Amino acid sequence: MWHETSLVLSSSIKAEIRPNKFKFGSETISSPLSKIPSLANMGEDRGIVAYLRKKAMSNYKQQIKVLLIAVMISSILCLHYLTFPELRYYHAVYRMLFYLPLVLGSLWFGMKGATYTCVSVSALFLPHAIRQWQGFSFEDFYRLLEGVLYIVIALILGFLVEKEKKKHSDLVRAESLAAVGKAVSEIAHDMKTPLMAIGGFANQVSKELEQNDPNQTKLGIVIQETARLESMVKEMLDFGKPLQLKPSEIDFNELVLESIKVAQPMAKKNGVKLETDLEPSLPSVLLDATRVNQVILNLMTNAVQASPTGEHVLVRSRMEGPWVILEVIDYGCGIIKENHESIFHPFFSTKDGGTGLGLGIVKKIVESHGGDISFRPNRDRGVTFTVKLPTNAIDSQRQAIKP
Repeated sequence: MWHETSLVLSSSIKAEIRPNKFKFGSETISSPLSKIPSLANMGEDRGIVAYLRKKAMSNYKQQIKVLLIAVMISSILCLHYLTFPELRYYHAVYRMLFYLPLVLGSLWFGMKGATYTCVSVSALFLPHAIRQWQGFSFEDFYRLLEGVLYIVIALILGFLVEKEKKKHSDLVRAESLAAVGKAVSEIAHDMKTPLMAIGGFANQVSKELEQNDPNQTKLGIVIQETARLESMVKEMLDFGKPLQLKPSEIDFNELVLESIKVAQPMAKKNGVKLETDLEPSLPSVLLDATRVNQVILNLMTNAVQASPTGEHVLVRSRMEGPWVILEVIDYGCGIIKENHESIFHPFFSTKDGGTGLGLGIVKKIVESHGGDISFRPNRDRGVTFTVKLPTNAIDSQRQAIKP
C-alpha cells in the first residue's frame, strides 16, 4: 500500500525531489502525478475560457445593438422615401423619429455612437432633402434648422454620456481602491509582526555565530529577504491607510537635492548619472516634506532602474503659474502603449519582485496635496514623469473640501 510505504535514505543514497520526477542516485523515476494537469493550470485555463466567453458575449450584445440602430435608421428612411412629398405632416413626424436611434446610440456607445448615428442619418437623408429642395423656402429653412439642431443635440448627448460614464468609472475605481486598500492593510498588518520576529531572531543568531561559519551566508539571505518583505509590507500599509499630511514651509530645490543625495549610491551602482536643471527663482512652498521626498525618490528610483548603464537621468524644476513643476526624465526603454492606462493602478508592475504599489502611492501623495501627476513618452526614447504641486497644499486641500 502506498500510504504504508516509507523511504529510509541512508547517507550513501542521495535523493533529489523534482516537481514530476524522483531521482535516486543515477536513476530517475517519473511520478505518476506528472501526467495529471496541475490545479493551477486547470484554474488558469478555466479563467481564460470564462474571459473569452464573456468577451464574446459582450461583442455579440454590441453587434445586436448596432444592428438595432441600423434597422431603425433604415426603417425611418424607407418611410421618408416611400411617402409622397405632399404629405408634409407625415415627413415631419418621420424626422422626429430620427432622434430615437440618436438617443440609443449615445446611451450605448457614447460620443462615438452619437457621431456615427448623426453622420449616417445626415448622409442617407441628404438625397431626400435635395429632392424636396424648393429654392430656400420657409420649409427648406425649417428643415435645415432641424438638421443643425440634430447635429448639436448629437454632440451634447455624446458629451454628457461620456462625462457620466467617466464619473461612474471614477466612482467604481475609487470604491475598488478603497476595498483593496482595506484588504491590503489588514493582510500587511498580520504579516508585519511575524516578519519582525523572523528578522530579529535571525540577526541574534547571526551575531552569535563565527564570521567564517558556513551558516552565516544562509542567515544573511534570510535577513536580506526579510528586510525586502518588510519594505513591501510598509508599502502595502502606506497604500491602505489614509494620508495625514504635515505641511511645512520648505525650499523645493533643496528637497530635490537631498533626495538626489539619497539616490546617488543606487545610481552609481547602476552606472547611471543623475543630473539637475533646477529653476533658481522658485519660492518657498508649503508641502509635506517627507511625503514629497518619497515621491521624488520613487520616481528617481524607477528612472534609474529603467536606464541602461552609461545613461543619465535629468531632474528638472520650474514654476508654472501657481504650480511647482517637477520633471524626472529618463532615456531608458520607456513604457509600452498597452501599459499607459495601467501604470498608476495598484499591484501593476513590470519589474520582477515589485509590489506594483510605488506609483500608486506616489499618485495618492500628489493628489492629497491637490496636485497632479502624468507622464509622456520622450521623442527619442525613455519617458518623462511630470509632478504638478501647488505652492500651498493647505489652501488646495480647503478648496477640494468646499462643495
